[in-house]
Amino acid sequence: MWRIHMNKLILTAILVSVVLFSGCNNGNNKQTEYVKQPVKVKVEKVKKGEFIKKLNYKGTVSPWKRANIGPDVSGRIDKILKKEGDVVRKGALLAQLDTTTMELQKKQVEAALEVANASYKDAKLNFDRIKKLYEKNAVSQMQFEKTQLALEAADTHKKSAETNLNVLKHTLKNSYMTAPFDGIITSKNHEEGDMINPMMGMSTGVLTLMDLSKVKINLNIPAEDIEKVKINQHCRVIIDTLPDEQFPGKVYSKNLAADPVSKTFKVDILVPNPEIKIKAGVFAEVRIEISKKEDVLLLPHSAVVEEKYVVLYNDGKAKVIEVQVGDKNEEFFEILSGITRGQSVVVEGNYDLKDGALITIKEGE
Repeated sequence: MWRIHMNKLILTAILVSVVLFSGCNNGNNKQTEYVKQPVKVKVEKVKKGEFIKKLNYKGTVSPWKRANIGPDVSGRIDKILKKEGDVVRKGALLAQLDTTTMELQKKQVEAALEVANASYKDAKLNFDRIKKLYEKNAVSQMQFEKTQLALEAADTHKKSAETNLNVLKHTLKNSYMTAPFDGIITSKNHEEGDMINPMMGMSTGVLTLMDLSKVKINLNIPAEDIEKVKINQHCRVIIDTLPDEQFPGKVYSKNLAADPVSKTFKVDILVPNPEIKIKAGVFAEVRIEISKKEDVLLLPHSAVVEEKYVVLYNDGKAKVIEVQVGDKNEEFFEILSGITRGQSVVVEGNYDLKDGALITIKEGE
């Protein structure tokens, strides 16, 4: 009985060993089969194209022109003729002060000027008459000098009245606020009936006018990059509020002296804005083109391993080759040698691929 029991135990142990060995063996077969499966990769053809190197900076959009529309004299605002969003032409009347008092003053000054002109005319006639008599020794020198002084006094009085009238005309003219350039009213800062006094440091004006037909983007460029930036260099501009669009621009100006605190150089980028899509005050990313090469071999960064190797797709197998890279930008490497146009290069799944490894192109690529 004991012997039968031992035989059963031995038989069970043998069966378990067989099952375990079989399971391990099946696992190895599966692993072997997995290793032999081709690696799925994405490929692209080597192409030639335009290679552009850029500097990227953030800046703030400013209007091409900006003016705070206000009078040079104090007074009460009588009329505001334009509202926010209105497009205006140079010379258009935008607002005016109450000129009732100034019109009355103008009439008074004009009347005073008429009196002064009449007095001057009489003094001149009297002077001319006395002068002729004095030349004939018919009147004394004292009489002559007296009429001469009277003429000078009348002339001074006349000129003073003329000056007063000119000052009042200037005041009246500046009570009418006109557009100094074509633009858009971007803000209304006062209401009709408000008192305004430019001598009190009021800088906002009655209205704000901006020329947004083109805009400036103000950049601060560090010293190590400023020599790469040239006037009229082309740029691509992305506005924060319009992330899906790119706008062409160019370098308009750059300072020749660094800011004493930040040690950066101010650079202005000019961007045409005929449709007024770009608003003032928003942030923008500027990509300044500092160099451009035509008809060069290009590969995306993902295609170049360790900036030295690429993997070619060669009839279902990987072929690792060494290439010589040139310059690079945010997207591409310039390839100087090692591959030719039209070859299929692995751009995804190329890391750790060995030469001769089986590869297959992903479906839909």
